[in-house]
Amino acid sequence: NPIPLNSKTLGYFPNIETLHLWDKKDENFGNGFMINTEKNEDSENKGVLKREFFRIIVWFNVDFETVDRNKNRNIEFKNVTYTKNDRKKFGNNIPPTVTSIGYDCFSKCSSLSSVNISSSVTSIGDYCFYECSSLISITIPSSVTSIGDCCFSGCSSLSSVTIPSSVTSIGNDCFSECSSLSSVTIPSSVTSIGNWCLSGCSSYR
Repeated sequence: NPIPLNSKTLGYFPNIETLHLWDKKDENFGNGFMINTEKNEDSENKGVLKREFFRIIVWFNVDFETVDRNKNRNIEFKNVTYTKNDRKKFGNNIPPTVTSIGYDCFSKCSSLSSVNISSSVTSIGDYCFYECSSLISITIPSSVTSIGDCCFSGCSSLSSVTIPSSVTSIGNDCFSECSSLSSVTIPSSVTSIGNWCLSGCSSYR
């Protein structure tokens, strides 16, 4: 919104149909969708007359549980992180609305042998698959641009990884202690590789 919308400025736009929310503190005109502890829940807007919108677009980051809770509403979430709590509640399959996989999300999932990452995901967080000792294969889609610190560290069964040309940065210790890793394809698009990225990869040549 070029002009911040609040109870005063909304009157200048009587025909507005779409509400863009860029921050949790932005006025939502009674259209709360976060849990009660969040700033933009209805409990924070008791003095505001509720206004219906044809469409609400949320740009700030939310977890997948928030998306699922509001799946039957006219709300579009642009930045969705799949958190460790989401994974425990919804399982190992990453939903297509997710844009990033959060810190420690699959860490130490010893039974996880493979994972397919949705093509909507652009970043894989720190320690995301840390010490997933049974992880043999992973498909990283061409939508991903960054892979975090220690992301695959300690994945002792992982034998090969192909990093797509969309990736520009690989974090510290990203593949450290992957003792079975013998092949890693790193494209020329990568401009930043963290320290000790392949440390302890005894099978890598």
